[in-house]
Amino acid sequence: MAGVDSRSEALSRASSRSSARRAEWGIALVGPTMRTVVLVQILLAAASGAGVADHAGAYWALTLCVVAVSLLLIVQCLVLGTVRRGAWHVPDLVLAWVAVPAMNLLLPDPFVVGTWEAWASGFAINVTALAAAWLPPVLAVGHGVALGGWYLAWTLTANTTSWETSLSNALTIPGYALVVAILVRYLRGLARDADQSREDAVAATRALELERYQLTVHDASSILRLLSDEDTPAEVLPGLRRQADREAQRLRTYLGAEPPPVDSSVPTVGAMLTAAMEGFEDLPLEPAVALGAHVELRQDVWTAVGRAVTTVLHNVRLHAQAHQVVVHADTDGTTWEVVVSDDGVGFDQASQPLGFGLDTQVGQALRDVGVAVDVRSAPGRGTSVTITGPVTEGRA
Repeated sequence: MAGVDSRSEALSRASSRSSARRAEWGIALVGPTMRTVVLVQILLAAASGAGVADHAGAYWALTLCVVAVSLLLIVQCLVLGTVRRGAWHVPDLVLAWVAVPAMNLLLPDPFVVGTWEAWASGFAINVTALAAAWLPPVLAVGHGVALGGWYLAWTLTANTTSWETSLSNALTIPGYALVVAILVRYLRGLARDADQSREDAVAATRALELERYQLTVHDASSILRLLSDEDTPAEVLPGLRRQADREAQRLRTYLGAEPPPVDSSVPTVGAMLTAAMEGFEDLPLEPAVALGAHVELRQDVWTAVGRAVTTVLHNVRLHAQAHQVVVHADTDGTTWEVVVSDDGVGFDQASQPLGFGLDTQVGQALRDVGVAVDVRSAPGRGTSVTITGPVTEGRA
């Protein structure tokens, strides 16, 4: 099965490269980038802010705390590959809440709103945006609303005429939290859906490969079982060996060990049935195919029907205990029909579902090439499998 499973193994390897993990890495790269931009703006204005602050030491201490936490954020995001974990979470939130009143208390009123000397508003916007990537969405937006209200309450106490700017900054804080929360939730959901789709594709591919494998070895396993059974009559063995050789050639072709044999015979119903019945001399076969033997079939139909008839005969050999097996072919010029009937033990279709051979190897395989199949059986009354297909124009 090494060759058979190649596609499912490739998909399994692709599945290991999780889309959710890649999405998390993307968010973890965006977070430090956003913080770096804000940090550069804070540092560019820090000297000027310390120069006008009432307490330069306190201003520098608060600024350096922000720098330290921001560096911790950048390092941990790049090392862990996620914003969901990190020792910077709580200090980041605390600094955002502390910086708002600190700017109002340390700086003169004209600098409190609309300048980067009072970097609290820009820092608060960035903090709430990043918090939306690691907090639950509702909590993140609620935090943004609370911090925006906190900012507005403090800036309105300053002696400044720009209340519009204060209100705009206050609304921007929860606005960014809402936008980032929606975007992050969407990206993570999209990544989860991609991972689930990949897992479904892997499972579907494995199921398809398993079905193909079962289709390939079903008849071969029946032959091997009889060949290995010491009770198999000696007169049956020559036919089984011919069938085993044919199955071995087919399996080698399937696995790519050798090119498929070229069939130079005309693909007629008669030729198909002759090939399908080869090796079943141990069965009480009664061919009656003259009426439909001349009908030509497409190559894919010829192959599928031949395999189906062989599978039916294997089932008869293993289960039917039949005294008579009739293989009949007929045509009315529009459709052709092949019927395989036996007078064996039969089975109850109401309580006993079709096995893999009749259901998949016969039914599904024939439906895939546009051929109908009807299975009828009853306990003690044998089984009849009717295969019907259209006569292709020009092939009657």
